[in-house]
Amino acid sequence: MTFSSRLLLAAASLLCVAQTATAIPHPSNNLARALVKRDQVTFEDCGGDDDKKRQKAGQAWSEAANLASLTMIGKLDDGTEFKDTNAFKHYFEADDGDTTRKMYSGIQAGSSGDSGNAFQLKFIITCKETDDCKDSLALTDAKPNKDDFTAKIRLCPKFFDENEERTKNFLTSKELIRDPKRRDNSWCQPGQPFKFFETASHTFLHEMTHLNQLGVEAGLFPDNTGDDDTHGTEDIYQINSGAYDPGSPEKSGRKLKDNWVKYNEDNKNKKPELNRTENAESYAAAATEFYFQVHCGWTDIME
Repeated sequence: MTFSSRLLLAAASLLCVAQTATAIPHPSNNLARALVKRDQVTFEDCGGDDDKKRQKAGQAWSEAANLASLTMIGKLDDGTEFKDTNAFKHYFEADDGDTTRKMYSGIQAGSSGDSGNAFQLKFIITCKETDDCKDSLALTDAKPNKDDFTAKIRLCPKFFDENEERTKNFLTSKELIRDPKRRDNSWCQPGQPFKFFETASHTFLHEMTHLNQLGVEAGLFPDNTGDDDTHGTEDIYQINSGAYDPGSPEKSGRKLKDNWVKYNEDNKNKKPELNRTENAESYAAAATEFYFQVHCGWTDIME
């Protein structure tokens, strides 16, 4: 989202950190610290290394990178890869596979902390509240980086609110116990709606896709709104809030994909205002769904 218009109502997020197809059940503290110390990514107004805001921002970023990574290396129990799962198909078409892979790869590689990577993300994570925050969890000022400007992901007060359902959890907040008993604190409780799986990590991944650097890496077209055209994603519920529900970003992402199917079947139907791969929540929701499908042994997640 642009700083002035992109609110984050991010939904969904998953579980613990995944570095391999079987996944490590909890994110590495060393990885989180490595990300926080990246020279190209800086923190503003988030306190020192031991500040709760700084720690939450760093962990959300590290887990977002893990969500992206799993889409590239993870498989369901039957060996199904991400692009062939319902997690992908709820939001994308088969032709979107190359673009989504580049986006997730950019998030993972650009967040790795490996100075040897050719692709290095450069942005600022700020915890400073502004009037633009209002009821948003986060905002991204995603104009292209210049000598006098660096893109910012702004984490608003609601992002840090311990009672905020969408961001109070991390992937490590619950265990990954399959077929859990009623009292088990597990992400794998059956029959849960999408909002059950929302985490701070999901929110951060959503915001990262708005960055111009990642849009360029994924091959997205610029938005053509002026001199500061960004290649980053947008929010369909911001573009058309009458047809797409801002309160349910993941449902809006699914509806956008369905509307493209209808349009491609019959061009008399209205052409959607945004391409599937240009919608931020589609990437975050698909990665979140896949994460829990892999770890809980599922093939689908409810809306």
